Amino acid sequence: MGDRWAQWLLERRFGGSPDYQRQLMAFLHPIRDRVLDGAAPRPGETVLDVGCGDGLLGFAVLDRTSPTGRVIFSDVSTELLDQCRQAAEAAGVTDRCEFVQAALPHLDGVGDACVDVVVLRSVLIYVADKQAAFRHLHRVLRPGGRLSLFEPINAFGYPEPAGWLWGFDVSGLEALAERVHAAYRAHHGDPCPMLGFDERDLLAWAERAGFQDVRLDYEAEVASRHPAAATELSTFLRSAPNPLVPTFGELLIEALPPGDRQLLTRRIEEQLVTGRGRMRRAVSYLTGHVS
Repeated sequence: MGDRWAQWLLERRFGGSPDYQRQLMAFLHPIRDRVLDGAAPRPGETVLDVGCGDGLLGFAVLDRTSPTGRVIFSDVSTELLDQCRQAAEAAGVTDRCEFVQAALPHLDGVGDACVDVVVLRSVLIYVADKQAAFRHLHRVLRPGGRLSLFEPINAFGYPEPAGWLWGFDVSGLEALAERVHAAYRAHHGDPCPMLGFDERDLLAWAERAGFQDVRLDYEAEVASRHPAAATELSTFLRSAPNPLVPTFGELLIEALPPGDRQLLTRRIEEQLVTGRGRMRRAVSYLTGHVS
């Protein structure tokens, strides 16, 4: 695999561990189902899956729109599109699929008013010009078309307070944690598109783009159990929080000498085993339609 999107989605997000992958998919499937419920795709309709990745949304759409519905799988990554194409061939559904290399905000290669439904999950967080992205999501929809999306609101949980690193309590090691945070921030650049917005911005952008009857459901959670609980330290260190940054282990190597890395990893491992930690997570589900 050559591009960072495919590398992360197919391996680095779960550290190459099948067990961690199953845990992650169990978390993602309800999100997928809620996005599709909001879109309500019907048999015979054409659905655009923006940032399709490995096809989590698109293949479920094919089931919901059977036997005549179609899905346009679109992604910036040719490797991920090839992955979806191979999966479609294996499932015998290529006659109902189209594969287009296209990226937000402009969705070049996707025509005006050509689809009935647009769905996407965790795609806008990587787009700098989110207002333009909403305009083009509106552009590709036919009159009466529907939009349904999911986006994490990362600004709810970041920046972490002093004494915390990736949801782990590292009190007493604040200086080390800040050096790791600084290495992480350097990979995202400034401003960071993943952090510079909240749920109110999503509503405003959708409305300005011309979507009607916009609805946004916002959910926030503060929990004392770490989302990677019971994961082995080696698996956690081989995983990456998003495609734009190295793995957690690589970030530690980048930021700290061996002795300091050992101090932090020992503290992290203690909490992974017991499931202790801290999780602050907020997400938004947004729907709207074109008049």
